[in-house]
Amino acid sequence: MPARPRFRFAIACALLISAHSAAAWQISNRVIIEHGALTVDHGRSVKQITAAQARGGFKADHGVGLFQNRIKTELAFAEVSPSGKRLFATTKITTAPVIYIASELPLESCAYKLVLAHELKHQDYDLEVLRAMPDEIRRFSHDVFDTDDIDRTGALNQARARNRFFQQFNFVYQSLGDMRHPVIDSPESYRHLGSLCNGELAKYLPTPATGKAVAKRGK
Repeated sequence: MPARPRFRFAIACALLISAHSAAAWQISNRVIIEHGALTVDHGRSVKQITAAQARGGFKADHGVGLFQNRIKTELAFAEVSPSGKRLFATTKITTAPVIYIASELPLESCAYKLVLAHELKHQDYDLEVLRAMPDEIRRFSHDVFDTDDIDRTGALNQARARNRFFQQFNFVYQSLGDMRHPVIDSPESYRHLGSLCNGELAKYLPTPATGKAVAKRGK
């Protein structure tokens, strides 16, 4: 009889140890976004903008406008506690948005204003993506930080963690953008643009047969 309580106590201890070892990790990723002021560059030619589009994967016959947001992303680990199963990180996103408008379009022309309005829509879509990124980052942080590896080794491989994080960040940012930007980049959209401003843009836009986009956005 005296041995039975000790046996029960041993079982209770084993259950406590097992529950502690299987406890879920607490992962927190604070996201800070610093938006840079939008700049408009009117010093690039159609040829230069077209080449920039091609480098970004947006091939066109002529490029009269381009939106780009140069994003710098930093990831810092504030706390990594294998014993306490806590991983606290901070993600800082700094943006530098710019709109390029071909220098061939006079500053006060209808065509210039038309292209500017089009590229501002791309900026609006990009801002939508950035507003969605904090929730996305907090969500995928639970997947990209390999807590099983931390449990095995007792430490976080920060280089590997950053590599996995930035790969997922770029994928999500691009995917969210691909859901939005094509709404205004279509053959129909450019046919419509070519019909405005007394046809000022017509000589720069592709013919309907080509169906290639012109005023594009870049990352």
